Amino acid sequence: MTDPAALDAEDKDPVVAEYDVYITPNSEEQQLYVLQYLNRPPDQPFTKATQSQPAELRLKKESGFVEVDIPIDIHHNYNRPAGVRWGESMRKTKGFGQTAFGIASGFERTMPRASNRPGAGEGAPVAAATADDDDNIEEYVAHFEDANEKGHVLNVQTFGGQILKDDGKGPSYMLGTFRHGRPLEGYQLHLTRLNGLVQLRTQFHHIDASAQLEAVSRRREKESQEGAKPAEPKAFLPTVKKSGGDTAAELNQAFMKSANQEQWNKLNYFDEDSQDAYTAYSERLFLPEVSDAPKLHSALTNTQFLDTMSARSNGKGGKNKAPKRTADELIEISDESDEEEETCGEPSLS
Repeated sequence: MTDPAALDAEDKDPVVAEYDVYITPNSEEQQLYVLQYLNRPPDQPFTKATQSQPAELRLKKESGFVEVDIPIDIHHNYNRPAGVRWGESMRKTKGFGQTAFGIASGFERTMPRASNRPGAGEGAPVAAATADDDDNIEEYVAHFEDANEKGHVLNVQTFGGQILKDDGKGPSYMLGTFRHGRPLEGYQLHLTRLNGLVQLRTQFHHIDASAQLEAVSRRREKESQEGAKPAEPKAFLPTVKKSGGDTAAELNQAFMKSANQEQWNKLNYFDEDSQDAYTAYSERLFLPEVSDAPKLHSALTNTQFLDTMSARSNGKGGKNKAPKRTADELIEISDESDEEEETCGEPSLS
């Protein structure tokens, strides 16, 4: 007779679906990242349908910094005077060479050369006034639409983060996509390895720009009172630099310097409902021909698999290795169509 308890346990955990799983091949030319907007509700994605399609995406490949500019609705619930002041701060700081802010710039500030400094070349940027001191603020607010078109208004919100790459020590993430196969084949699950994750948070570059203009204003005021120091030749003594540079502080300083010197690469952004997005989705996230796909075999024997999965706690925060099981206790986990073999080589990811 069938055990009622066994039937009840089986009904509580039924098999509802089965899928054939395929792994797409790795490609050096394809870099796949997942952008996670941590303070954005999942039901409000940045898409064209929600009128918030990203206006620009920038990448510093070597240092791994990513920034995304999202348009702001400047016609509803928007503080126009503040938007003009912050927009002017961004415009002026970028005007004298500031290309990045915060950690993406290595926390470096590009300061303009004073026009009254001896030796300053012609065409050198002149120290700008702060946005609050600009006499044109009221005019920009009065002619808001025209000021926005000319770049005097902060009309984007910037999200930024750094790529968390797969270093081989932590988990390896994969992106799964489903596709219905040929008749009688059912659904297929295709897995593509991710090159990294990017957790994007709101960046306050307009605050950094305002603080930078205030520093420029303070320096300009100081030079107007004390006079700019003339550029004088300086003597230097050559020294031999000691070997090293591998301490945490030195490595961090070198990273900040390289991040500041690295230029942004601007990428084309396609909306999820665009034809380009669908084409890339079909070409890159599926194995083209599944009939020739090699089968994936386990590199562990049944005994090794069960010993790995059956580690149990010893009650002291550690784990004791479970005793090895006999052959009679082993559970067959290989596919019935595979050849009967206890151990195989490394998994093939073709």
